[in-house]
Amino acid sequence: MDKSHMLHTLDVAMAEARAWARTGWLMTFGRNGVPVVSLPDAQARPERFVNRQEALAYWRSVAEAGEETAAQGEKAKAALERGDARLAEGAIYFAVYVEKRLNKPRSTWEPVLAGLRALTPSA
Repeated sequence: MDKSHMLHTLDVAMAEARAWARTGWLMTFGRNGVPVVSLPDAQARPERFVNRQEALAYWRSVAEAGEETAAQGEKAKAALERGDARLAEGAIYFAVYVEKRLNKPRSTWEPVLAGLRALTPSA
């Protein structure tokens, strides 16, 4: 993977992260395991839905995590453009760390980190 491909990979990952809460994934809430798959789904639930507040809180935290990881992606991209692979790796590593809290079925940032490490093995 070359530098321009890595920059494109970062752009894709940032767009994906910013959309996490909107596109979602399977998450269940409550004793009965009711699926609420995204923030729009949680917002559409009736007020009487017992786990509505829990679902809203989870998906709002996903939205915040998506924005935070995308900000780290922006930081990594700027660092790579300046030739600072070490700073880029640190930013992406932090994005991986933030993402791990979410119980996502597929990682957005771990493949980016692996690609960066393959690009700059001494980083």
